[in-house]
Amino acid sequence: MAKDGKERLAGPWRQVHSAIWLIGLAILFWTGWWWPGILVLIAISGLTQAAIQLIVDRQEARQAAAAEEKAKRDWLPAKCPQCGAPISAAEVKWTGDTTADCPYCGSNLEKNRTA
Repeated sequence: MAKDGKERLAGPWRQVHSAIWLIGLAILFWTGWWWPGILVLIAISGLTQAAIQLIVDRQEARQAAAAEEKAKRDWLPAKCPQCGAPISAAEVKWTGDTTADCPYCGSNLEKNRTA
C-alpha cells in the first residue's frame, strides 16, 4: 500500500497498465483523433486498472485463506484422543481458530499449548 493510502499496482500488472497507455497514445497519434480519443483512452485505462486490482485482491484473499486453512490443519492430531478416529481438517466442526470438535464422538480438540 502506498503512503497516501491508495493501493498501487505492482509487478507485471503495472507494466500492462503502462502498455495500454503507450499503445493508446500511439494509436491516437497515428489516427490524429486526439480530442475524444484521449477521453476514451482514460476510460479504458481506468476500467483496466479496476479489473486488474480486482484480480490482484482476489488472488491475495485466496492466498490468505489458504494460509489460514494450513495453519488450522497443522495443529490437528492425526487421531482423536478420545475415540481414536482419524481426524481431517475437512471433517471436523471448527468452533474457533484453535478449537474443533471430533466429527465422530463430538469431543473438543484444542491446539496443544506447547506446539
